[in-house]
Formats: sequence, C-alpha cells, structure tokens
Amino acid sequence: MMNAMRWQAFEWKLAVWVLLVVALPAGAQGLPSTLQGCLQEGGFLFSTEVDFVTRGPVPPDGNPIVSDGDLLGGGTLDCPVCARNADLLAVFGPMPDLGLDAVDVVGEGEDTVVYFSTELDAPPELAPLRAGDLLASNGAVIPNQTLLQRFSSPLARDLGLDAVHGIGDPRALLAFWTDASEFARADWLNDPERLLDLLETNDVDLWISTEGTAPSPTAPSWLDGDLLSVRTGSIVQRNSDLLPVAVPAGVPSRGVDFVLDAVTADRSGQVDSLMISVEISRLPEPEFGESDLLGRLLGWRASGEGLVACFEPASVPLGLDALSLPVPEPGLAASLTASLGLLAAMGGLAARQGARSIRRGPGMAARGGSSSS
Repeated sequence: MMNAMRWQAFEWKLAVWVLLVVALPAGAQGLPSTLQGCLQEGGFLFSTEVDFVTRGPVPPDGNPIVSDGDLLGGGTLDCPVCARNADLLAVFGPMPDLGLDAVDVVGEGEDTVVYFSTELDAPPELAPLRAGDLLASNGAVIPNQTLLQRFSSPLARDLGLDAVHGIGDPRALLAFWTDASEFARADWLNDPERLLDLLETNDVDLWISTEGTAPSPTAPSWLDGDLLSVRTGSIVQRNSDLLPVAVPAGVPSRGVDFVLDAVTADRSGQVDSLMISVEISRLPEPEFGESDLLGRLLGWRASGEGLVACFEPASVPLGLDALSLPVPEPGLAASLTASLGLLAAMGGLAARQGARSIRRGPGMAARGGSSSS
C-alpha cells in the first residue's frame, strides 16, 4: 500500500513538472535565475581556460569549484557564477561537464537564449553533440560543417568553434534561434543551405572563429585567428586587422597567428566595437596577456587578473575562453562603458593612447606606446 501511494505521488510530481516545462518559453528552459540576475546587473559574461577554486564569494549552490565550462559575470563587484555548465546543457539531458569555448547571449527575461560551443564532444551514448557544433539553450544544434559551408573549400571535418557573436537586431536574432530550434542536427547536415536561408530571412549574421586553420597551415584560406562571417562566407577581420602593426600578427606576412579565442561587440556589425582575447601573450610593448580582454587594435586592455580578482584564485592567469556582452539594442550599449569604468575603478583596466570606440572611465591609467591602424 505504501509503495502504491509513493508511486502515485511520484506520478503526480512528474505530471506537474512536465506541465511546467511545457509552459516555459523555449529560451527559458534550463536557464537558472542566477543568469537572469547577471543580465539585470549588466556587464559582460565570460569563462576561463581552467578550473579553479574560489576563495572569495561562494556560488549560490555552495560549490567553490569553478569549472572552465561555467559562465561567469564580469564588470560587477560580486563575481557571480551566472550559469553552471550543466545549466547550459540541461535542454540536452544530463551531461558531464563539456567545457565552454564560445558563447553569446541574446534576449532578456524569459526570452533569453544562450548559444555556445563546448570544449569536448558529448558522450555518443548521451547525445550527438560535437565540440565544433553551435548549441543553444532552446535545444538548437547547428553542426560545424554547416556553419562553414560558404567558405571556399567545403570541409567534411570539424574545425572547432572558438568564438561566436550574433549580428543584427536582438529581436531578429531571437526569431532566428526560435526557427533554428525546429531542426535536428541531422537536418542541417542533410540541407545545410537552410541555415543561410534563415540568416537571410531574419537579416542576421553569426561571426565566428574556428579552432583550426583551413585548408592547411601551409596554404591557409583563413586562420584560427581570423573573424569569419557565416552568412557571407567572408573574413570580417583578419588576425592582422585586430591587432596593431607593432604586433607581428598574421601568417604568412607578419609572422605569428595569435589565435582568436573569444569575441564580442555590439550588434551593429561595426568592427570598432570589437572586444577580443587571444591565446598568445606578448611581453614587449605593446604588452598584453592571453587572459586579457582587448579592444580592437589595443585601443584599451582589461587585465585578465582584474577580471577574476574578486574570486581570489590561488594563481593567475586563468585564461579567457568565452565572452559575451548582452546588449538590448544593435548599437554600442551604455553597459559597456559602465563595465569598463567599473573595471578601471577596480584597477583592472589600462587604457592606451589613441583609444577611439569607448570613453575612458574614472581611474584609467594611460599606458606607454600608441595604437596603430
């Protein structure tokens, strides 16, 4: 009798849970309230390259271990863990931590969609998700090969996905992701041009960087340090366009591929608002590190150590692997200036002479040297 009563109670709870999930808007399923708190506070979202233990504020779930798959809040004073890796992957079912390689967030409130890539493939017995795929919190999965279809040599192999940023009106981006959620991964592989149709219909674009150089390092059509347009199949910015001429960025002409590890900007498609991180440090002037948040052409630099300072990690740098500035409008949001001003007040931001696309916040110290275009 007792077992029958327990089973009936379980069935009732399960029915209520199913009704609640069905009632939720697609973009809100699986996203925690902590993420909404981060979005309301403003600032940007990021992830680190490595796991670490916070010796500062303890996350709301009580776990002091911060994963390289967790989404963190930057430009605020309280160092929030906005979403755990499991939260981002919840729509796909129970998953191990797969890391976080690229991220962007669009929308607000119940209409929020997080789209991202992971460091690792999902176990095949759990889900057919690859590390180069573009995943979304509403269940959309766009394969890497589909993202790269417009580029000169259609590739059968997965080149990875290191950075992503949506361009266009945020409402149109949300509409795109609603449409994209209607198709399974196999649908995109069978008809990759449907992606181009959806981008065109909604008048949006996805700017990305890859993990690999194609078709080969000896004869590259693009570098993993270049920023690419999925919609047009063009190079938005080469590695050499993102960094000043004093930095030997670009292969083969200038010498080194600094790799584009993360990118964000406003939604207008204007490259002057680009913020990036790279995988290689540079010690001579102009100086920057692989954990730093950089303005295009090094117009300004936010110290990677400053980004994670309130977590009080035992060692730095921790790397900067994914980056998003959620903005409600296509143009440059006031939240960017506010975030940078707060970082400056915390001692985490150094401004270079010649910065053009942002205003210097209080406490920004001028650095030696000048940026070049």
